[in-house]
Amino acid sequence: MITTKKLVVRRSAQLACAILMGGWASAAWAAAPTSRPSATTQPTTEPAEVGPSGGTSGGELSSLSLEDLMKVEVYSVSKHAQAVAEAPAAVTVIGQDDIQRSGMNSIPELLRLVPGLEVARINSNQWAISSRGFNDLYANKLLVMMDGRSVYTPLFSGVYWDTMDYVMPDLDHIEVIRGPGATLWGSNAVNGVINITTKSARDTQGWLLDGLGGNETQQGEVRFGGALDSNTFFRVYGKYRNFEDFPNAAGHDQHDGWQDFRGGFRIDRYASENDTLTLQGDVYSDRTGQTIDVPVLTPPFRSAMYAENDFSGANILGRWSHVVSPTSDMSLQFYYDRQDRPDVQLGYSLDTFDLDFQHRFQLAQNNEVIYGGDARFMMDHIENTQLGTFSPTNRNDYLVSGFIQDDLTLVPDKLHFIAGTKLEQNSYSGFEYQPSGRLLWTPNDSNSVWGAVSRAVRTPSRWEQDSQLIFSTMPTAQGIPAQIDTIGNKGFDSEAMTAYELGYRVRATQAVTIDSSVFYDSYDKLRSGTAGTPQVVLGPGGAPHVFIPVKLGNDIDGDAFGAEVAATWKITNTWRLSGSYSWLDLQLHRGQGVDPTMERIFEGTSPRNQFQIHSYWDVVKNVELNTSLYYVDSLHTGNIPAYLRWDANVVWKIKDNLSASIGVQNILDNHHPEFNSGLFLTQANEVPRTYYAALSFRY
Repeated sequence: MITTKKLVVRRSAQLACAILMGGWASAAWAAAPTSRPSATTQPTTEPAEVGPSGGTSGGELSSLSLEDLMKVEVYSVSKHAQAVAEAPAAVTVIGQDDIQRSGMNSIPELLRLVPGLEVARINSNQWAISSRGFNDLYANKLLVMMDGRSVYTPLFSGVYWDTMDYVMPDLDHIEVIRGPGATLWGSNAVNGVINITTKSARDTQGWLLDGLGGNETQQGEVRFGGALDSNTFFRVYGKYRNFEDFPNAAGHDQHDGWQDFRGGFRIDRYASENDTLTLQGDVYSDRTGQTIDVPVLTPPFRSAMYAENDFSGANILGRWSHVVSPTSDMSLQFYYDRQDRPDVQLGYSLDTFDLDFQHRFQLAQNNEVIYGGDARFMMDHIENTQLGTFSPTNRNDYLVSGFIQDDLTLVPDKLHFIAGTKLEQNSYSGFEYQPSGRLLWTPNDSNSVWGAVSRAVRTPSRWEQDSQLIFSTMPTAQGIPAQIDTIGNKGFDSEAMTAYELGYRVRATQAVTIDSSVFYDSYDKLRSGTAGTPQVVLGPGGAPHVFIPVKLGNDIDGDAFGAEVAATWKITNTWRLSGSYSWLDLQLHRGQGVDPTMERIFEGTSPRNQFQIHSYWDVVKNVELNTSLYYVDSLHTGNIPAYLRWDANVVWKIKDNLSASIGVQNILDNHHPEFNSGLFLTQANEVPRTYYAALSFRY
């Protein structure tokens, strides 16, 4: 079966490549805004919308040269605007052009465009997303921000991707750093940072009506923007999404479909030439289908349980940005976030309050300093179930941190040295430090070389310190069943990583750019499990079973080696091809007496090889043909075979304010699996072929 599948993949790859070489392919890779103010926590004046294809959101591919693309500015690497060619990190930006042309209708799916990022859909409502290894539904080494607000949850140190959404045309761009960003962004920015930025209210005036219908997804969104006065702008929006059930391996629909309602607002007031005030907020409500494989003590030791869960949340954020001078600016930001996620496995609610300050200034002619501080307070409540318990059920946690980074110009316009550190005190692991040093050499306008050494930590989660959860049940040779529980460890420490990176960017010709990086990551104190002494105990009905506790600890270390390369080729003024390839080798080593389960699982949840090719082609002035090809290597964990995914869509710009599109995703497969680590009880299903048609109207 596996041999046949690989043969199909190879033949599909040959067919797709032949079609691509015949001119039906499309690609995109690097880019984003063309101008950004020197803002601090988040930019408040929005840039022009530029995608990796080189075109603006409504323009032609000829609107930017490759030289212009090298000068596109990013924010997340240094917390201030800098050209992507001068960013000493592996960074990619998804711009509005990518968002519109990709055909992706959710933020998690858009992240497939990023070279080397691991994006796998588990079922209709769950994703596993990570960078440079350790992928899982509960991936915990990737920090995600939205308009300066962290969407991290301390329950498992990760992200609920089903809650991440917005009106797609009102997203400005998504910046993705592959590699550590902890010096500026703090704990859990170990293997990457994702920074999602929406447009200012001033740039979203008037009505927007969007609708999409297909066999897998249906959605509608409406937004209205207006002005309260000449300096104050606002927008309000509402959005509805419906996702159908995904099939299992046999092609039968499973109980994992879901519906999502959300709405929100944003107000931007330009109080003066130097002061901007922003107030924004969102609310959402999800109804999610869920199939749980509940561990039981009778054959076949798993029982399917179907449930519908109602999730909800809200957030509000306020920010003041002040420009002191052309070389100095500051910001002050506060946000409150509420999550409420009751389900059959666990009832969970979280309230987060966060206050952040940041200041950038020029210390000397060739010396720029940025520093800041953050205070966060979190209150959670957990409802225990038969599948697991937490003690205590209520917990209040805090995080207080400060950072400083110095950008020293050693040779004007040629050589920069950037050094800094993040100092943090948190209620899970106490004091943490996360320093980094980066060197950037730009010998000319066409070449840049950078290197970095960084330390980052991933702080413990509620699960690792406070829980007892049923992991699995199984038969034994003695004829009585066994139950394995994971047991939290109050002394669970932070996971630590030291990263060594080297990158090179070049505009090889007037038509070709290349961006490459290599890295070596050394990990210490990774999560492990150590089996305790088995005990015979009586179950709720009085029947005996073997109880095996597995205590969580920090007894795994390891190394990750990798390389990433992306290239863009502007074939004509109306056609651009781009692509990327990434390679990863993760080697973990457990301590003496440690159970091998977690070591084996995490060595096999990330693909060794990935590549993608995109093409954005303006067939005629108002018709675009966009296609993408993705290859993802097999995953040893879960026995997931390699797959080749081919997407295509056509966009017809009927008028300046009216466009229509049709598309197909997963052309080569009726359905295929993408992920199953076995660390979660929710059933993993398969990603189907999907068809859709969309209409967008603005006035």
